[in-house]
Amino acid sequence: MSKKILKKIRVAVAVFFMSAITLLFLDYTGTVHAYLAWCAKVQLVAAILSVNAAVFVGLILMTLLLGRFYCSTICPLGVFQDLVSRFAGIKKKNRFSYRPPRKEFVALRFVLFGVFTLALIFHISIVVVLLEPYSAYGRMVSQIFGPVYLWGNNILAYFSERVGSYAFYSVDVQLKSMSALAVAVLTFAAVSIFAWKSGRGYCNTICPVGAFLGLLAKYSLIKPRIDKEKCGNCGLCAKNCKSACIDLNVKEIDYLRCVACFNCTSVCSKGAVNYNATILRKESQT
Repeated sequence: MSKKILKKIRVAVAVFFMSAITLLFLDYTGTVHAYLAWCAKVQLVAAILSVNAAVFVGLILMTLLLGRFYCSTICPLGVFQDLVSRFAGIKKKNRFSYRPPRKEFVALRFVLFGVFTLALIFHISIVVVLLEPYSAYGRMVSQIFGPVYLWGNNILAYFSERVGSYAFYSVDVQLKSMSALAVAVLTFAAVSIFAWKSGRGYCNTICPVGAFLGLLAKYSLIKPRIDKEKCGNCGLCAKNCKSACIDLNVKEIDYLRCVACFNCTSVCSKGAVNYNATILRKESQT
């Protein structure tokens, strides 16, 4: 399969999940939930909290097989970061560069992961909700964009009634507490600033789900790999890596941070970066 087609498939799946989950948070009729509620059920922490062993095991196996494919396609907050980063890169292409993992950031990442794990075990919901990516995305959508969506619906309802159509109907717009809105705005600002400046910076510094899946992804069977003999050292892979995890000095990838987005494989004109299994790679060299 073409590397560019592989990336297009990944993007298509990511757009579907982000769109579906956004509609789930905005839906006030229950119609969307009837068809797309399963998109919420396949979120990692949701599976843990609902004791859905099948989904949890499935996501773990997917990560061990494909790397952090969950982060690049299923997680709505991860896809949101990609969207912001894409806007940031409209004027400046190839804008990323390798950033060595700084000890303080690595420490922060796993301290937050430890705090999150303890919060899950002891049912400290406020900590879980603040750090969990699906909840963070839902907070942004429902608190910030939800009222705007409902006001838009009411405007359409007003004009449709004037022409004798009842395709839309007015609903009450109830603004929640200022504290909830403030937390949503702060979350939106933090995630957006990280994404604008450093792509998946939030994902690889704050997110506990990213930290957990990164540990598993280090041992995944299929992952992007650099063929040192074919590499022309043009730097395109590193300049397009939104996780800033490709070190061209040694031609290696930090799989703890790699989110399997296929940016590196799709821009390499030398065929030096490939997404394949270790076994297949060895067979191709014999």
